[in-house]
Amino acid sequence: MRTDKSPFIKKDLRDDTGFLMLQVSHLWADSHDKALKKNHGISHMQYAILASICWLVYHTDSYVTQSILAQHTKVNPMTVSQIFKVLESKGLIYRQQHPTDIRAKIVNLTDEGNKLMHKAFKTIWDVDEKFFRILEQDEKYFNSLLYELIKSNN
Repeated sequence: MRTDKSPFIKKDLRDDTGFLMLQVSHLWADSHDKALKKNHGISHMQYAILASICWLVYHTDSYVTQSILAQHTKVNPMTVSQIFKVLESKGLIYRQQHPTDIRAKIVNLTDEGNKLMHKAFKTIWDVDEKFFRILEQDEKYFNSLLYELIKSNN
């Protein structure tokens, strides 16, 4: 072990919120990746975009665009664009010209994408139930803290 002064404030990594968030987020995403690739041939990020398109279509009255999806998911617009290309090549989404904004395209699920989404949602629901089971009655409180982090850093 080095004897000079460490730049880290916390000696115990269990007290380092950022490091814990890194680990948990990767474990969670990996659990999604494994289940989704094995059962549906898509990645965690592809599912996240499909699920977000699906949610926005069912729960909002606005057209779904790349910009709206990037805001909704907090995913970089260029990453969303790259995922669109993959999902489009797999026949899971389609894009068409926005009716009032010539700079934008609206995106929606194809019939195949919609069917896959319904199957994949069940898979993810089961994975998340297992992953977050440890939280038990604290899950609602945990979610409220996550939501506060999102709101305060938006």
